[in-house]
Amino acid sequence: MNGGLTPEPAMDFQALSEKVIGYRRDLHRIPELGFLVYKTSAYVREKLQPLCCDISEIVKTGVLAFFDFGCESTVIFRADMDALPIEEATGLPFASTNPGCMHACGHDGHMAGLLGFAEVLDKYKREGYPAKYNALLLFQPAEETIDGALRICGTHIFDKYNVRAIFGLHLWPMMAKGEIASRPGPMMARSTAVNVDFEGVSAHCGEPQKGRDALAAACRFVSDIYAYKEHHVRERSVLKFGRMESGNVRNAISPFARLEGTMRTFYDNTWEHLVFAMKKLASEIEDAFGVKVLIDVSKSHPAVVNDENLYSEIKPALMDLNYVELRRPVLIAEDFSFFEQQLPGVFFFVGTGSGIPLHSDDYDFDDSVIIEGVKLFDAIFTGIPTLK
Repeated sequence: MNGGLTPEPAMDFQALSEKVIGYRRDLHRIPELGFLVYKTSAYVREKLQPLCCDISEIVKTGVLAFFDFGCESTVIFRADMDALPIEEATGLPFASTNPGCMHACGHDGHMAGLLGFAEVLDKYKREGYPAKYNALLLFQPAEETIDGALRICGTHIFDKYNVRAIFGLHLWPMMAKGEIASRPGPMMARSTAVNVDFEGVSAHCGEPQKGRDALAAACRFVSDIYAYKEHHVRERSVLKFGRMESGNVRNAISPFARLEGTMRTFYDNTWEHLVFAMKKLASEIEDAFGVKVLIDVSKSHPAVVNDENLYSEIKPALMDLNYVELRRPVLIAEDFSFFEQQLPGVFFFVGTGSGIPLHSDDYDFDDSVIIEGVKLFDAIFTGIPTLK
C-alpha cells in the first residue's frame, strides 16, 4: 500500500475486523447526545489505554490519541462520537440501552474503525515502522449539533501538533458495500437553518378586513420562493421548509406564523442568490399583506470542500482499494467542513450497501464493512508522500 517504500508490518485485518465489530456493538448500546458523551468517551479511552499513544481530552468529552513517530509534522484522522434523539426500532441484540437515543448515523462504526486503526498504529510503533508523519486520532463529540468541530477549531491542537492535513470518513448506505469514494473540491453541502417569522394582526374571521393574515402571508412566501428557485436558480441546491407554526384558534385571523427550513448549497454565490431572493420576496409580502417578515439565516456551516492538491497527493495510495471517484457532490452536510477551513483535508464515503437512509429508526449496516475504513486510513498513512 505504500508505493514501494519500506514495507509496513503485516497486519491481520481479519482478526482486527472481529475486534472492530465488537467495538461497534458495544458503542451502539450506549448512544449519547452532543457533548454529553461521557460513557462513550470512557469506553474509547479504555480501549486506547494499552496502546503506545498519549491520550488526552479535548472540549471536555472528546478524546485525542497521539502516536508519536518522532516526526516533525502530524496528520489527523477523525471520527465523530454522538448519536441522535431517536427511539431505536431495529430489534438488534445490541440495540440501544438508552431510551430515545440511537446511533442512527453510523458514528458507532466510525469510532470502532478509528479504534481499529489505533491498533494498526500501535503495531507500527512497536515494530519501528519509519512513518513520515505522526498520527493524531480525534474522537469528536457534537457532530450532529455542528458545535463539536467548531469548538475544536477554537483550540490550539493544530499548532501544538504541527498538523499538516486531516482525513475523515462516513459510512454511506447508498453506495455498494465496501466501496470507497471521494472527490476533489466540493463534496458535501453548506447547510443553513432558515427561519422566517411573520408578524400580523389578529381579527375574527367574520371581519377579516380588520386583520393582517400572517398565515396567508407565510403560505404565499413558501409558494413563491419555491417557484422562484425552480425557475431562476440553476446551480444544484436545496431550499425547503419542513415545519410551519401559526395561529391560536380556528376562527381568528392568525397574528403570527413561523417557517422552519433548510438550505443546502455548494458555492457562496448560490447561497447569496437565494438569501437575496428571500429578502426581496419578504419585502413584497410585507407590502401585499401588511405584515412584518423577519428572515434568520445565521445558523450555518460551510460546505465540505476537499483540498485538491492533497487529494492529488494521496490518490495513488488509494488505488489498491475498492476506490471510485464521486461524479458529483451530495446535498447532505457534515461539520468536517470546519476543519477544512483551517487545514487541507479530504473526506471519504465508505459504502455499506444497506440502502437504509441515515437518521432512520431502523438504521443498521453490516459491520464487517468497518474494516474497509481502517484499510483506507492505513493506506493514507503508509502511502502519503511528504506534503508540499
